[in-house]
Amino acid sequence: MLVRLDSTQLTVTEAPLAFAERHADAIAAHWRQRVAAQPRLWNGPQFLFTDVRLEDGILHGTAHRTDFAAFLFFRDHRRDGYAVHITGASLPVTTDGAIVAARQADHTANAGQVYFPAGSLDPGDVAGDRIDITRNIRRELAEETGMEPPLADFDDVLMAATTDHVWHVARRCRLSVSFAECEARLRAHQADTGDDEVAHLVAIRSPDEADRLVPYARALALWHFDDAKRGDWR
Repeated sequence: MLVRLDSTQLTVTEAPLAFAERHADAIAAHWRQRVAAQPRLWNGPQFLFTDVRLEDGILHGTAHRTDFAAFLFFRDHRRDGYAVHITGASLPVTTDGAIVAARQADHTANAGQVYFPAGSLDPGDVAGDRIDITRNIRRELAEETGMEPPLADFDDVLMAATTDHVWHVARRCRLSVSFAECEARLRAHQADTGDDEVAHLVAIRSPDEADRLVPYARALALWHFDDAKRGDWR
């Protein structure tokens, strides 16, 4: 399901995450199995949410500090109602009409999947006691691809794809370069930083090509092409 959002109000709490406490032993065992298969996985800090609700166009939620191991268990074993995942996603559109997606490298937790530059919310996205989801979206786009469009190039409205206790909150942006230039920037960024999370970029130029994307990203891409067809995106 797609939902149009005016904003988010995601408040950080120091209260423990009941989901992580309920499944602590299983989370630890699952993490050992995943690291054995993919040794480069890193158990960094991030958030899972409770009390998530949509009111008058605003997505509310309480952010609990946890780690990637807890999230990965949540993701791989689906949901029990004790946690919700909220993540930011860019929806970058090039001057030649392509949405820029990325195929994830084989050593990552999402090996081989194709979606828009995105990432889980973490402590670096906190301002005061609130999470700034646009900060996350811009940071992840820069970290994964080396592209840092100014805030003025992002849509005011957020689009969220939601299913099964997960919200993917996207903010579309206009890039000032072509898809070929995006590829060149990615290569330069990876050479400079050593970051190899992205295997390569993928140009999504039509609704048919959206079938290459994971389901939530496909829904966002179809919304964009429909929006462009109506003339709302110029």
